[in-house]
Amino acid sequence: MSLDQILEMSKEIFEQGIVGFAIALVSISVLTFIAIKAGKRFFASLLKRNRIDETTRRFSFRLFSVFIYTFAAFGIVTQIIPLRSTALSLLAGSGIAVLFIGFAAQEAFSNIIAGFFISFFRPFSVGDLINLPGQNISGRVEDINLRHTVVRTFENNRIIIPNATMNKSILENKDFGERKVCNFLILSISYDSDVDKAKSIIVEEALAHPKLLDVRTAEDIQNQVVQVNPVLFALNNSSVDIRVGLWSKDASDGYFMLADLRDSIKKRFEKEGIEIPYPYQNVVIRK
Repeated sequence: MSLDQILEMSKEIFEQGIVGFAIALVSISVLTFIAIKAGKRFFASLLKRNRIDETTRRFSFRLFSVFIYTFAAFGIVTQIIPLRSTALSLLAGSGIAVLFIGFAAQEAFSNIIAGFFISFFRPFSVGDLINLPGQNISGRVEDINLRHTVVRTFENNRIIIPNATMNKSILENKDFGERKVCNFLILSISYDSDVDKAKSIIVEEALAHPKLLDVRTAEDIQNQVVQVNPVLFALNNSSVDIRVGLWSKDASDGYFMLADLRDSIKKRFEKEGIEIPYPYQNVVIRK
């Protein structure tokens, strides 16, 4: 079989022949590559100019990429004669196709729409520390794509949550708005212990911690408002609870500050004779 015969036979499969198809394939691939690169740079420039945040950039670029690859695939398919009629038939009957696809992929579409709402309204962004009480999940948002949100837990595990679930869940965003946090430390002492002495120890240890944040205004300082103010919080069956609110620049600093203070205050209590009680009962036996 000669080369001319091969080229002639290829026209039955490819509209412009195998050479024309190869040229079209290369052209579409190059244009797709250029469009993806241009789109990536465009969204990166918007991020750099603070026109969008990282979450919107990621979601928008992925949506843009889906459209570009879809058009590229359709352009390649229409160059193949046996597949072109099928593609055009699907396009002509797109209403019915969309109906069937809609029923078959309701959940997938709901996740995409939910991802769009998350990207637009931004209840949380990539890097935010969130807590979902209903799902008992806490961690930092690592990624938001067309289908799901990735949350990295404190144990360095990744939780994959569908966007539809994230969109309808009640969540706590610790980095939404102001990042500074008031951390409450509750300590229990026995009824026989000196409450005022315990309070003074708590104040001394808290003021000595480097992560403690002073949120007092100039007027508060002038009026001698104290930075650390322990209060008698509760009188329990076997203990007296003292609570103090301590500010930190973010939730992470607050976590480590409370951990350090529990350790240092316990050691001071032991040294100063302040008892940390445990529940006990007096049993009276009547004869």
